[in-house]
Amino acid sequence: MDSQSIRDLEPEKKIWSGQCRVSRMWLGVNVHTDKVLHFDLILMDSKGNDIWVQIPPVLIEKFKKMLKENHVYIIKNFDINKTGLKYRPIGNPYLIQFSRKTTVHHVPEVPAIPTFKFSFLNASQMAGKLGHVEILSDVVGQLRPHSDAITTTSLTRKTIRKELTLQLIEGDVVKVVIWGRVIQQFDKIIDAHDDDQTILVISAVSVGDFKDELSFSSSGSTVVYRNLDIPAVKAFATG
Repeated sequence: MDSQSIRDLEPEKKIWSGQCRVSRMWLGVNVHTDKVLHFDLILMDSKGNDIWVQIPPVLIEKFKKMLKENHVYIIKNFDINKTGLKYRPIGNPYLIQFSRKTTVHHVPEVPAIPTFKFSFLNASQMAGKLGHVEILSDVVGQLRPHSDAITTTSLTRKTIRKELTLQLIEGDVVKVVIWGRVIQQFDKIIDAHDDDQTILVISAVSVGDFKDELSFSSSGSTVVYRNLDIPAVKAFATG
């Protein structure tokens, strides 16, 4: 791997040939309509630096066939800009956007590149994040009882949500409200596994005041993972 890292990327330096791992991938959608806005990735380098990637709708099918989560690639010829977007899934202020000129080359597994990186929030930190949606947070906890899908209809739109309950490693119990396509992802995970020990990592959540209670809420960038092989999940088995 060359000496560059994701941290070196900025608008004036669009040429970069470092190896990076696809840490997360999801369809970026409008949380109210589920309309697909872009295909999203988080790329990570060997130093643990990460960056958000958006692929426009016209290029989604092309790159979905070329990219797989957790695989390593060399990616060239993209645009990079400093983003003022809110609801960013990570703290890096720069955003990569693929174009028709972008090239993707798969390389053999490189163990030195981390697979996942999260910014977990505990219950005592939730109040400090209330109303702050520039950078989203992540939460990890053992799944407790959850509601069936709840449909709310207003004059302008219909929304569907599920209310999950997670017990955090510290023992606190928190609510996570998930919406739209995240419900489908959650249901698929739960339907595939019926054992008792389910530790969920739910990425890119905001903190809101839902029914007069601080709770987490999914976003258009949320991905749900079950029993990941990471220290924060393993801690539940030894805690």
